[in-house]
Amino acid sequence: MKKVLLALGLLTSVFGSVSAATLTPQKGVSILYINGQAAQNKISENQINEGFNQVLVRFDKKFGNSGVYSSAPYVLNFDVTGEEVEIKSPKVRSYMEAEKIFEAVNPSWVVLQDDVAIKYQQDVIERKPGFAPFGGLESRLAEHNASKAVYFKDGVLLDKPAEAVVLTSVVDNTTAQTSGKAQKPVKLAETQNIEQLQAWYIKASKQERKEFRKWMIDQE
Repeated sequence: MKKVLLALGLLTSVFGSVSAATLTPQKGVSILYINGQAAQNKISENQINEGFNQVLVRFDKKFGNSGVYSSAPYVLNFDVTGEEVEIKSPKVRSYMEAEKIFEAVNPSWVVLQDDVAIKYQQDVIERKPGFAPFGGLESRLAEHNASKAVYFKDGVLLDKPAEAVVLTSVVDNTTAQTSGKAQKPVKLAETQNIEQLQAWYIKASKQERKEFRKWMIDQE
């Protein structure tokens, strides 16, 4: 079981580093986090992976003497199959209009892939009372994702391993009292991890497979 989890971590770091598209925020959009990690560039280009991506965005814009309006952070989930992805904010002409738009349930962001609008899902990180309503944003994003059963490792989406780790932890804490009942979660976790390994191995290049096999032999 330990070797399977180690292999998952290795494959995640090797295959997860391949970028498939360029993400560009348009004026007024700040990119805060990409797939659970702080964005390298908040207001310029970032690299994102093929497939499912999650971007945490915020509307930031100065309106003359009215000052800068900053919205709550919004979680945008979408699938990437193209090369260029852009995120546009809702059309806002004044500070008051910004307040009205971003107090709405679902502001109308636009996500373009190769100049074609694509579907996305959105959620908002709720404001907390106090001086720093969005303090601890990284941990709050992780909590939000956990509540949705979405897990990332080093910026790469994991299908099941994070859930499997939870199952393993539960087993470790209860083995002494309920060893018979604890065996099924372990078996399920191993099955899920093996399936994930197989999926990553199939997607790997010949060189990546060679390096992975060498690594596995070294673990024996």
